[in-house]
Amino acid sequence: MAIRINSLLVTGPVMVPLNSGVTVRLSPGQSSAELADVEVADNPKVDKLLGRGVIEVETVTAKKSGEAAKEDDDGATSRKRRTTSE
Repeated sequence: MAIRINSLLVTGPVMVPLNSGVTVRLSPGQSSAELADVEVADNPKVDKLLGRGVIEVETVTAKKSGEAAKEDDDGATSRKRRTTSE
């Protein structure tokens, strides 16, 4: 099952350590990419951030085939050059 971590802070970034050893940095109001639920399961640091109201963890539901192409863009920009077909 997939999850997404949302930052509830108004100012300053939040660093969320995951079970795999990777740390996710979230700006205020930003959401992470989809992660496996095992990344936050039984993680005392994530539990502490949840308890303080700094982050929220939401379950991502499976998208329908038509909706899969319309991925949510949470303001992140891509460095890839977009090509236009004529």
